[in-house]
Amino acid sequence: MRLLQFQRMVLQVMQFLESKEYSTFSRIVFDTAPTGHTLRLLSLPDFLDASIGKMMKLKKKIASATSALKSMFNKEEPQRDDASDKLEQLRERMAKVRDLFRDSETTEFIIVTIPTVMAINESSRLCASLKKESVSVRKLIVNQVLPPSTSECKFCVMRRKDQMRALETITKDPELASLKIIQAPLVDVEIRGVAGLKFMGDTVWK
Repeated sequence: MRLLQFQRMVLQVMQFLESKEYSTFSRIVFDTAPTGHTLRLLSLPDFLDASIGKMMKLKKKIASATSALKSMFNKEEPQRDDASDKLEQLRERMAKVRDLFRDSETTEFIIVTIPTVMAINESSRLCASLKKESVSVRKLIVNQVLPPSTSECKFCVMRRKDQMRALETITKDPELASLKIIQAPLVDVEIRGVAGLKFMGDTVWK
């Protein structure tokens, strides 16, 4: 995913925060992309803040040099354009998004994974990276967990045992062990629509 796409995503977040509808919601959920893209998205405000700062310093140096040259030739100073103001406004808006991501009182990042060793290891790396970004993480949802088998399905029994071994690694992981673990069951239909989401929400957050 290109930098421009990440910038658009952050701008969409900013536009939503500044909209009238924002204050009417008690809880807002942003469904982020996979691990690598999510970390780039979270670090983008800092990156753009630093980049805008450099651009503003460079612009001031150029403006100062231009002004000195014009004064030597006794030319009138042109009216100041609003480019610097726009950059400063963008910088302030980026700072709001950054502060929102890092405000543990109002924002938290919930990691969603599946019960496989590979996925849990990736979640551990994600959790460590989020902590470095000062993003609050308190919960881990493990999705697609098989219930105990009540049949003679050997595949189901072996799959369940494999999932239980993966879940056991969470309790021993230094990054994930302190999180609240929430298990979401594997269901036999695709979760779609308001009714499906309500069912899953009631199941997970019971």
